[in-house]
Amino acid sequence: MRKLIFTLSTVNAVLNLMVIGIFMPDEVITLYSPSGLAQLHGSKWFYLIYAALPLLISGVFFLLEITNEKKKGADEDGGEREDSDESSPVDEFLSGHSRKSDNADMLCTWFFAVISWVMTGLALNEIENIGVIMPSIIVVMLSAFIIFTSSLYSGGEKTQICGIEVKWLSDDSSALKRTQRISTMLGVMSGMIGVCLAAWSLVVNNNLPNCIAVVELLIIAFLIPLLYSRLTKTNS
Repeated sequence: MRKLIFTLSTVNAVLNLMVIGIFMPDEVITLYSPSGLAQLHGSKWFYLIYAALPLLISGVFFLLEITNEKKKGADEDGGEREDSDESSPVDEFLSGHSRKSDNADMLCTWFFAVISWVMTGLALNEIENIGVIMPSIIVVMLSAFIIFTSSLYSGGEKTQICGIEVKWLSDDSSALKRTQRISTMLGVMSGMIGVCLAAWSLVVNNNLPNCIAVVELLIIAFLIPLLYSRLTKTNS
């Protein structure tokens, strides 16, 4: 999983670099004041920092996994771990073999990936007052979070959908899997709709689409899957 995340982060960094190099003006806004106003201008290559962050984070996680695997192999060859099958939570996280470590890696990496594209978008559009578009930025971040969270809990062993505990399905693995599949599909769909509505809000210069996005994210990503899980339990 960590190799896949690192590969996707590399592709993301390359695409971001192409956008910066081809489309971004040579001099752009590089710093905003606490009030959201443009404060400092500089070279467009400053935004390589944001593009490199997801790649750096995923690369560190990937190297930790490789290092931990080599260490584990050396210990096994030396016979030091023959009598013990137990591993600490830290070892499990570093090895990348637990679902929690995969979830943490992906969320951390793609959170900064979204940040990099938001910052690149601000520079491309030469936004002088970030406060004007802050509602749309929040909706985009929320939509991205829901997409990733919905995907992460798909097919998991725990009785969770989109991070919400559904204990009433703990004794019905078949219903749980169906609910998780539905939750993933609806979560990804609602997240994409949310991003489109946030973009439309910028086009029409009105926050009504952002308000609609928050409502549809709540209904489609959370309420409908929860209702479906209840109906599935009732009918099973």
